[in-house]
Amino acid sequence: MAISKKGMRRITVDERVYLWRSFDEYDQGWFNGVQVIVAALDQEMFLRYGLGQPDERRTAVVSRGRGAPGIRTACPKFERDGEVFTPQVVRDLIDWGLAVAL
Repeated sequence: MAISKKGMRRITVDERVYLWRSFDEYDQGWFNGVQVIVAALDQEMFLRYGLGQPDERRTAVVSRGRGAPGIRTACPKFERDGEVFTPQVVRDLIDWGLAVAL
C-alpha cells in the first residue's frame, strides 16, 4: 500500500527517504494531543511519538516492515523546550528508532 504524501514533509537520513508530519488527534490511536508520525518511503519503518508526555511514562511506537505490529517502548524526550519539533529532532527520532528496531 502506498503512503499518502499529502501534508507530509520529506527528510533523508543515511540515504533513506522518510516522510513526516505533526498533527493533533484525540481518542484515535496511540497518543492524545500533538503527535509526530514518521514513515520510511519504502515502508520499512514507521514511528509515532506524542509530544508533551510525562517523563516517567514517555513512549514511542516503532514498527519495522510492512504490516508489522507497532511496539510501544520507553524513549527519551525528543521535542525541544516549548514542544518544538524540528527536522533535526525528526532525525534524532529516526536514529533512535533504527537503533531500537534492529
